[in-house]
Parts: sequence; C-alpha cells; structure tokens
Amino acid sequence: MLLEGKETPFDTELFSDVMNKLKELQKEDYIESRRIIAEHLRSSMMIIADGGRPSNLDRGYVLRRLIRRMIRHMNKLQIDLEELKTLIDINVKALGEMYPELIKNKEIIEQVIIEEKDKFVKTLANGEKEFKKAIERLEKEENKEKIIPGEVVFKLYDTYGFPPEVTKELASENGYEIDMKSFNELFKKHQEKSRAGSEQKFKGGLAETTEETIKYHTATHLLNAAIKQVIGKDAHQRGSNITVDRMRFDFNCDHKLTDEEKKKIEDLVNEWIKEGLPVTKEEMKKEEAIKSGAECMFIEKYPDIVTVYTIGNISKELCGGPHVKNTSELGTFKIKKEESSSSGVRRIKAVLI
Repeated sequence: MLLEGKETPFDTELFSDVMNKLKELQKEDYIESRRIIAEHLRSSMMIIADGGRPSNLDRGYVLRRLIRRMIRHMNKLQIDLEELKTLIDINVKALGEMYPELIKNKEIIEQVIIEEKDKFVKTLANGEKEFKKAIERLEKEENKEKIIPGEVVFKLYDTYGFPPEVTKELASENGYEIDMKSFNELFKKHQEKSRAGSEQKFKGGLAETTEETIKYHTATHLLNAAIKQVIGKDAHQRGSNITVDRMRFDFNCDHKLTDEEKKKIEDLVNEWIKEGLPVTKEEMKKEEAIKSGAECMFIEKYPDIVTVYTIGNISKELCGGPHVKNTSELGTFKIKKEESSSSGVRRIKAVLI
C-alpha cells in the first residue's frame, strides 16, 4: 500500500481488479461489503489451495465462516452468485504468479466454494426466517434494551451456519444489538468439544491403547497409502478415530468412492498385510523428516524431534505410535462403509477380522 502510494490495501494491485469488478456487478453500493467479499474470497482460495475444506471444526470452520459471510455480502450488494466463478478467475490471474498453488488448484477451489455457496443459499432463507421470528418474539416481550439473547445467536450459528458477525449485521439492520457475552460462553463450550476432538486426532485417534487399537492404528497408515495410490497423491488424512472394534478414517476427496475404488483400496491393504512388511521406528529432526518425504497431519503440534514410522516401502509418516512390528499381525482388512464426512471430505469405516 505504501509502495504504491494507495490509501488502503484494497486500492493496491492485489485487490484492485476484483474490487473494480464488484463495483461493476453491484446493484447496491456498500464499500465495506465489497472489501469483505474481496478479502474473504482471497483468504478462502488460499485455505482451499492449502488443502482446507469447509467443516464445523478447526480451520474448516474458519473457511466456512469466510465463505458464508462473503455470500451474504454478495446478496447485500445484489450480485448474482453465479459471478463467483468470474471473481475466482480474476484472483487466480492477479495472484497466480506469486501463489502458483492457485493455478494448480483452480478447479477444486471453484468446486469447494460453489458447493459451500449452494449449501448456504439453502439455509440462508431459513436462518433469516428464524431471525425474524426471534425479533417478533422480542417485540411482543417489549424488549426495551433491544438485545438479542446469546442463545438465539448461537442457534443461528450452530444450526444455520451464521457467524455472529452476520447475526450482528442483521440485528443492526433491525435496530438491535446481540448479547455477545452469553454467546461467547456457549461458543467456548463448543470450542472445548472441538479441541478435544483435535487432540484425539493428534494422538492418532485412539480411544484407548490396547492390542486391537494398536493394530487398527497401523492399519490406518496402510489405508492412507492405499487411498493415495487409488485416488491420487493429493488425498491426505483429515482425521481418524479408533476403538477396539473398528477404525474410522477421514480423507479429502471430491467424489463418492466407486465400488471398484473401494475394492482396489481393500485389496492393496490386504496385499501389504500378507507381504509381512516390517514396521520400523526412528527419531529425527522435524525438518529432516519432512525433507525425507514423511507425511504428517497437524505439523505445528509436533516437537522439534519427531518419531517417524516406516512400513516397508509403502508408508512413511510422522506419528506418535504405537504400532505393530509387522503387518502380518493385522489379519484381514474389510471396508464396512464409505460416506461423506463434510464438504470435500470422505469417511471410511473398516474392521480387521
């Protein structure tokens, strides 16, 4: 901004093309809305290019908030939501040289944003109806303070995907404020549940450590490797949960697996089990582990010295363990169910028999 002698970051070449296009497309004129759309779209594209997908947890929740708030402000400017593709193209052209990941992942970026837009459009009308009902109830109660309770704000967030900022905007348009204190208390409880889920993912998703869960934990590494071979190298683990009876494994994928794909994955895992591959463990610096090709999830949570588990020449991952010594200990791998976990994320439930 300073180098280009501009008054705001939105006047620089990073934003000027998309800001000009928004002004051309709008039927209502709100500069704040244009800035929100431009910034939120740019951030959303970066997160998706980095592997993020909309969900109700972790960075997926941040991404969902960004996209949904952006959509509401497009509606506020009365911009046709089909123009999202045009705006994405403009950003790729403007930022692609600095961030080539945007060019490489353009199709998936567009797909994820459009899918989340479609979901939100379906719930937006219902959410606004719920908001109007809340206003009507408060009017009947003669709420002189003109404050919307935190419970209403949280319900709109939890049920309809409305970030509190969106509800605050709706409230302001109707002459109300929102009770952020009680909302924050409810949201804090929600965050604690989310954090507990993230910590379980970091521990490998083990509900408890037994002989059976150790087997399942090792099997998730084989499943991850098989998915990469069948679906593609860009498929990565998004979470797992393991009990003594089964394993659950989440991974990014843009389609429902076909029966053929599930069969290939199952056959590969069982082939590696039958081969009796050794499972080896070594410690090294985190940077060395990444350079060696070891895969990891939540890299920022690992210490400087990490443990790397290698299974034959099939799998190499940063992991806290524990694991079996040899894949021959695992038995037979069987996929019981494959389903959607969230937008762009699939879930496999499997057993060892």
